[in-house]
Amino acid sequence: MTNENWLIYPTVDLFVYDLADGIGQSEDKISQNRQQFWQKIYGDKLSQPQQTQIEQAETEIGDYIDLLGNQKVVAFESPLDGYAYPVKFGDTYAVQFDLSGKIEPDSDKKFVPKEIDCLEWLKSTIISRFNQPATIGQSWLVWGELTSGQDALKTAKNCYNKLELVPNAKWDRDLKASGQFLGANFYELWLPPGDRGNISQNYHVLICLFSNSGEASIPTTRQKMTKLYPQFLRLFGYRNKVIWAYQQSRQLKSNLKDASRKIQEIVSLLPEQVNAAKVDLKQLQQNLVYCLTIFSIYANYISRLEEQENTIKTNLNNYNKRLETIAERMGNDKNELKFMASFSDFAEEKYITQVKADNRSLSAGLRLLENAIQTIEGIIEIERAKSDRTLNFTIGTVGVGIGTSGVAASIYASQIKSPASPENPMSASQVLVLSLLLGIAGGLVSAGLLKLLDRIRGSK
Repeated sequence: MTNENWLIYPTVDLFVYDLADGIGQSEDKISQNRQQFWQKIYGDKLSQPQQTQIEQAETEIGDYIDLLGNQKVVAFESPLDGYAYPVKFGDTYAVQFDLSGKIEPDSDKKFVPKEIDCLEWLKSTIISRFNQPATIGQSWLVWGELTSGQDALKTAKNCYNKLELVPNAKWDRDLKASGQFLGANFYELWLPPGDRGNISQNYHVLICLFSNSGEASIPTTRQKMTKLYPQFLRLFGYRNKVIWAYQQSRQLKSNLKDASRKIQEIVSLLPEQVNAAKVDLKQLQQNLVYCLTIFSIYANYISRLEEQENTIKTNLNNYNKRLETIAERMGNDKNELKFMASFSDFAEEKYITQVKADNRSLSAGLRLLENAIQTIEGIIEIERAKSDRTLNFTIGTVGVGIGTSGVAASIYASQIKSPASPENPMSASQVLVLSLLLGIAGGLVSAGLLKLLDRIRGSK
């Protein structure tokens, strides 16, 4: 067994991120988010007084809130040497799980090299503490000290393989950046989810290997890591939020493409409906309702896609600023962390560029749908106008006929004296028939006149 299989004080940290209150979420949903987050820390042992205290802590003013106040952490049960540290910043819950093994009765044993096989146990022990998946994402940090003469690169490769985090892990494929900072060798590995994947397929690992310089080395290294932890907690949060927002945009793009196909179907049928010998007004009205529904859904998707673009930009900007803050607070030049800025370059080139292009191309579907709605509304108005003219024409014709018939009936009725009288020129039945005939004649004449007037108006 080579010395590349050993580490002094090997430690594994997991940083988990959950959405606390998303845009448009109800109070019930926000409460559900809170409960699911705290189950990662307390499991089913969260009491009502604890829950009330937690809710109160979230009302504190500040961008970064220690959710446990002065207590800060929840220690793991003995003999585990670890803890959970929950915070909230912005609309995000975050918790750091830290585990460096079991508490040793003899403190000197802490500094004895251990086989890196223990990393798999440390990882599994942390994962076993909760069964709720991260809604935004998670990042792993592995650190320890090298023994004398130990090769950092070979040891880092062994650490990555022993963790068994990534399916079919490949060092050469997954290594995205490496550099030196605070006297340690840093190796950042990342396997992003595909555009059709989900956030659980996002694997991010940072391996940090320090040189050993004697018995006082571990306490010094622990001080450095303790100072780095809050910085990493925020840095990884911004990073995971960028990836999460991009994955959200991929689902929105898929939904928009489905809606676009429906829009194309509507638009392709319009010429046939416009040129039909007889327009089905009822069918057109149904199409209009359908178009308006699709328009509302589509516009909502476009708006949310723009939100994801802004989320990516904001968190990417925060990520870059946090790198500068880390260098400043640790007393180093910001260029020493330049290797970790490679993620920013990648996200700028792929994520922002892609979402911008999607916004431009998919917004065209909204304009196409607007035109379709205006066309259908125009056809409906034309058909309604035709229907109104026909109705007015009919009412006018019938009115003239009824009026003529009534006048005739009144005139002849005045001449009726007695059915048996020889002086009576017409019987009642004859008067009725004659008045009806005159009414019909009057209606026909008025119909002809109305049509003539309509043609004259149309020719002007």
